[in-house]
Amino acid sequence: MLRLLAGAPVQAPLGERLAWLEGLLGWLRAGGAVPTQRGRLAPAEPAGSARLRLLAEVLAELPSDCEALREVVASVLAETRALELLTEPGLSGGRGLMGDAAIRLGRRLVPAAHDEHALATQVWRLFPDEESAAWLEELSDEHVLSLYTLLRGPAGDRTFAPLASAVDDAVSVLAARVSARGTASDVLARLPDAPLEHSPFLQLPRACEALRHAVREGARKGELERVRAACAETVASCRAAVHSVLAQMHESAVDSDLVYRLDQLVHSLDRLEALLWLRAPDRPRAAPRATVRLLSELVRARAQERSVTVLFRSSMRYVSRRIFEHTGEVGRHYITESKDEYRRLFSAAAGGGLLTAGTAALKVAISFAALPLFFDGLAASTNYALSFLLIQLLGFTLATKQPSMTAAALAATLDVKAGDKGLPGLVKQLARINRSQLASVFGNISAVVVTATVVGTALWALRGRPMMDAHEAEYVLRSLHPLESGTLLFAAFTGVLLWCSSVFGGWLENWVSYRRLPEALARHRGLQRLLGPDRARWLGEALGRNACGLGANVSLGLLLGMTPVVCRFFGLPLDVRHVTLGAGTLAFAGTSLGPERLLSPDFLWAVAGIGGVAVMNLTVSFALGLRASLGSRGMKPLGVLRLARAVLAGGLRSLSEFVLPPQRLLPARRPTSPYGVLSAERPRSAQRSSPDDVGPH
Repeated sequence: MLRLLAGAPVQAPLGERLAWLEGLLGWLRAGGAVPTQRGRLAPAEPAGSARLRLLAEVLAELPSDCEALREVVASVLAETRALELLTEPGLSGGRGLMGDAAIRLGRRLVPAAHDEHALATQVWRLFPDEESAAWLEELSDEHVLSLYTLLRGPAGDRTFAPLASAVDDAVSVLAARVSARGTASDVLARLPDAPLEHSPFLQLPRACEALRHAVREGARKGELERVRAACAETVASCRAAVHSVLAQMHESAVDSDLVYRLDQLVHSLDRLEALLWLRAPDRPRAAPRATVRLLSELVRARAQERSVTVLFRSSMRYVSRRIFEHTGEVGRHYITESKDEYRRLFSAAAGGGLLTAGTAALKVAISFAALPLFFDGLAASTNYALSFLLIQLLGFTLATKQPSMTAAALAATLDVKAGDKGLPGLVKQLARINRSQLASVFGNISAVVVTATVVGTALWALRGRPMMDAHEAEYVLRSLHPLESGTLLFAAFTGVLLWCSSVFGGWLENWVSYRRLPEALARHRGLQRLLGPDRARWLGEALGRNACGLGANVSLGLLLGMTPVVCRFFGLPLDVRHVTLGAGTLAFAGTSLGPERLLSPDFLWAVAGIGGVAVMNLTVSFALGLRASLGSRGMKPLGVLRLARAVLAGGLRSLSEFVLPPQRLLPARRPTSPYGVLSAERPRSAQRSSPDDVGPH
């Protein structure tokens, strides 16, 4: 250290001075035991803080070396620009979510040019990662203050005058940015009606300028505190306005780009507040530690802004929570509590299974038609999508639609603070979900098997030959074997697709609501001339009610139909297995092979494969839905063993509730005709879409 201090390059070029400072900082960050100036070992404290204390002790006793260090620091600050360092790290320049994502990807491919006169470039060279930020946070306030006092010297703030000027400029820049973003049209539209002149975003630049002026003019303590309090109140009002906009979006619809801009606005307020209190600290001698804390935050922000994942995480959290909360509201209609609700759910599932038999018949015809690859996928996708939309229109349901929605409903009822006391209620809710899911599965499979058997037998009688030839039927049996084919893997993969379609349906509903498409269609002059005002309004309202179902059903049809085609195109050994469609296809194969094959090992293995497909479809979809819903609320998943102990603690009675229909005769919830399996009048909480609007089939 003494050799470093003795060789301070006061008159050297800027690059050499920066290299010397880097060497001094490297000594400060070195590990190992740190002696005191008098040769004794330092007391137990972080190595960086101990070395900083030793440096301050040495500089206090070597005035010439202290003056040389002061000159180097002052000249570096005078010859570099600090504005970019204070206003850019972690903050967007107004480009929006996708613009900033493109900038970050571009920086990964093409590094930024080195600018020797930008202080930010030198700071990132000295503090390159988050470990540097952690080291800064470990420094003792007392030692930081000692070094700051020595560097100021007898001339007062001359050393740090360029930095103070840059802070003033940064305050002006950030206040202007906050004001511009806070008065954007989509932000003002979501704030309570009030005269624009009363907006805190417009008042913020004036309040910041008043505080800067008071500091520059050396205002008295009382006046300075008054101006500081007024500025703090304006900043707090800006934060409250941002929270008001977020709350309004949470109640209606969320836009990821707007959420990102609001998030950036909050970060800008944080940075602005840190700079203001740096220039006007609320207590004496607080500025040095505030400077180190700000530097640590800048280093962390710089390290995090390299990641594209971090960029999307915050804004997508609000969108995902909006989607999963809506899905949870709809999912509650699939949870039965009374015998009447249970019967309604089973009947609706049987109706869905009956229609799926026709879908399975068309699927068989398309599969063995040897169409070109693209048209094979297009025909299958159209078949699935139209079938799912018809099921929704008639108020029926499929079992695979439920898991992602009931998982979201379960996540909405969890209280992580309840601890083990809340587990009995959680077990009861899981029991209701499980028996409701089993009712849908049995309703779907029984109806599709019976219908497919009757249709297959009737076609054989009318045509004089079975629906499939022997080779095609044997292929179906082999493709469903749980051990000799990839059926279980394909079923798990299909569970992922089922969950993805529910997410897309929720996203589309949110997008339609945010863009106010129902109102736009109702007032569209072209539609009004073509259909008439009443029909145009009806079309808009229908889109608002059924956006989720339209998005989920069409996306699921495309995923189930096109995924095998795309996988075959790229040579990937992946396929899809849907339990209800698979059961219908197997029933057609059974009628084609004849009753003598129904007890053969190959057919029984295929039946077991259908059971495995059901488990994998429902389990994967439910697990993904629950994990995503909990994550959107910032909650941690429950331990499986902890939950299993709570279930077993209830004994056989608790286990029977997971399978058997409810025994209590509770009044059924008020039904909602086309919208739910369980009700004839749609509740206000579900006015936007039906249980079949969200979630996959």
